[in-house]
Amino acid sequence: MTASSCEAERWEQGLRSGFFFRIGSVSRFALTGADRVRYLNGQCSNDVRKLTPTSAPLQACILSARGKLDAVVWIWAEPDRLVVECETTLAETLAARLEKYIVADDVTLELLPEIAAEWHVVPGTEALPEPIQSRSARSIARLGAAGLDVIATEFVDIAASAGLVHADESMHTLLRIQNLVPAWNHELRADTLPAEARLDKTAVDFHKGCYLGQEVVSRIESVGHANRVLRSFDVTHGPPPKVGDLFLRPSNPEKPSAVVTTVAEHFGLSKHVGLCYTRRGVECGESLTSADQLTQITISEPSV
Repeated sequence: MTASSCEAERWEQGLRSGFFFRIGSVSRFALTGADRVRYLNGQCSNDVRKLTPTSAPLQACILSARGKLDAVVWIWAEPDRLVVECETTLAETLAARLEKYIVADDVTLELLPEIAAEWHVVPGTEALPEPIQSRSARSIARLGAAGLDVIATEFVDIAASAGLVHADESMHTLLRIQNLVPAWNHELRADTLPAEARLDKTAVDFHKGCYLGQEVVSRIESVGHANRVLRSFDVTHGPPPKVGDLFLRPSNPEKPSAVVTTVAEHFGLSKHVGLCYTRRGVECGESLTSADQLTQITISEPSV
């Protein structure tokens, strides 16, 4: 069996039984104090007031006054605190950003210690076995679909015995592409607007009260579109593109219509797929050509 066929077989097994991967490169803060809910609700794009200790975590955007991303976070409630999770690379700036607006509020922000053995399970089409479900710490949609966080030092052996596939970086990336999940330093940067990365669908509550950056987010919603939007694509001809490559419409070769942000091999289909930002007006099924005219991609996810 070749390496590629072996990967394809593991991919198909994961789709049936489920995948698991180590949760790494995240930092978490605890917010305590009587004003923690009111305070954090005024700092993020989702409605923290909805959280209870038994509810699933909320995804939310922490924004600048211009409505652009400072961070994308997960927030959940515990009996005496709120927990905010972010990319480790953003921890220092996020802490400074949150502390900046704590003035007369009864709120304390504390960096939590890292959890040594924490895993995320992406269920497949088959039901997860009881040994996996019983160890779940929380339900959370890290890769765009319902999943489970699990804390267990011996989890690799438990998951393997249950038939789950240990997702390496390439499989993790492919799962992210399939579910249109943006990642920091790929699709998400400090100049990104939530609507561009489709975070307005998962991380914004348009009915909550005021928060920093809300005016810009609401203005884009009222217009009905951003000027660019995150899409998926298939490589239909030529070599796979690289991150940062520009793609053009044959009808308008002078003006780039897409920029590639993520690329991965699709084990099950023997081709490459990826994520890109397309300009407004590019349609699902439309083919775009690279600037050197060697590669053709087809937009495979509908526009909004």
